[in-house]
Amino acid sequence: MKKKLLAAMMSLAMIASMGTVCYAEEAVDYDIENHEFNDVTITVHTRWDTTSPSGPLYMKMVDTFMEKYPGIKVETICIPTEEDWENSQAVLMADEKTMPNVIQEYGGSRVIDFVEQNLIVDMTPYFAQYPEWEERFNPLGDSLVNFSTYGYEGTYGIPYTAYQVMLFYNEDILNENGIDPASIESWDDLMAACETLKNNGVQPFDMGEKSDYRFGHLHSALNYKMYGCDMAEKLGTREVAYDGEEQKAIYTMIKDAVDKGYLGTNLLGNADAEERSIFNTGGAAFLFMGTWFCAEDHAGLELFDNEKIHVMRMPYVNEEFKYHDMGGGNEAFYAIDTGDPEEVAASVLFLKHMCSEEMVDMMMEGYPAPMCVNTEVEGGNYLSQEAAAIIAETQEVRGDIENYDTASHMMTTVRQSLQGLAMGNSVDDVAQNIVDMIAEYE
Repeated sequence: MKKKLLAAMMSLAMIASMGTVCYAEEAVDYDIENHEFNDVTITVHTRWDTTSPSGPLYMKMVDTFMEKYPGIKVETICIPTEEDWENSQAVLMADEKTMPNVIQEYGGSRVIDFVEQNLIVDMTPYFAQYPEWEERFNPLGDSLVNFSTYGYEGTYGIPYTAYQVMLFYNEDILNENGIDPASIESWDDLMAACETLKNNGVQPFDMGEKSDYRFGHLHSALNYKMYGCDMAEKLGTREVAYDGEEQKAIYTMIKDAVDKGYLGTNLLGNADAEERSIFNTGGAAFLFMGTWFCAEDHAGLELFDNEKIHVMRMPYVNEEFKYHDMGGGNEAFYAIDTGDPEEVAASVLFLKHMCSEEMVDMMMEGYPAPMCVNTEVEGGNYLSQEAAAIIAETQEVRGDIENYDTASHMMTTVRQSLQGLAMGNSVDDVAQNIVDMIAEYE
């Protein structure tokens, strides 16, 4: 059967010879499952870490895809370190000759520039072709692929894993210091516990702010716990200012905890990997982290073997928003429109493969984190089951608060400004730096 996609390529070549490159939507073949691919190569740019539990699972997806579709070769660029990954993506996406075909991203302002440049493939017609595919998604990841608040209708990409930020704790350390975990419900309760621990010579947290998303996540979570999840949209539209009293109150909470030594002993020297290692080996009482922590490889660690690590909901600041949390879709994958219909079709087919029951079940069995794609697998250790019970009671979630902004620089701007709190900068310094950067970009 002659495919529409081949006709589209011929039309594209004819139009290009007249000096204009475009192809009509009606010429695209959305029945990608039945398309014949020959010698097509696509590049997937991700943060997959082959040394972590999830990395080999993702690579297995790639291998099984190429076995199933031998006419497509998948090349991967995997850069686990966030800053290096961001820099690599920025360089590759700036040149049409080096653009990857699939990228891993986190939605919102991080992706809107690509959407505005018509570089992200709208999945709507593919979901219309395969309605059973669209039905596999639950609402957790909607915000990662829905850009209607920016004026773009459609579904851009596929949401994949999900998360919620929670407070993990070492049961033995709290018991030894007379702290009942059930008594920690509010931020004030947590700070009181930190004071007790510090007075007893025990480190409450040992955050790795060398990875600047750590204070970034804390800033987002505290906003939702103090003002509710609507604060994301209020900040994003500038209804609330980054140098206003509401945000200064959040900066002050973080700074007070820093100044008292509650959050870490080497904030800018340790990254998130060191932070987790310290907690895993009993060097700190608390860990503020996403539920991906539950799915990490804890084999052989005494605290986990003996089930001494547990999890609770992130403490509220305002009780009204006790069940408002930072969370939702953790990551999404986006097909890039490189202008080559064959590459686009192969890229979308790869995304469809990732969502297959076989691949999602494999992911859940090997890396039992929450998923945006429905699965019947009930995998997970005791810790992930504790987290699942908390998620079940959550009423509203938002992701990184900067992702609801119309300016794509805000993630970097806010995180780097908050990092100043670990350097001794004042609350006013942080606030001023953020608004100065906003003004510079505008």
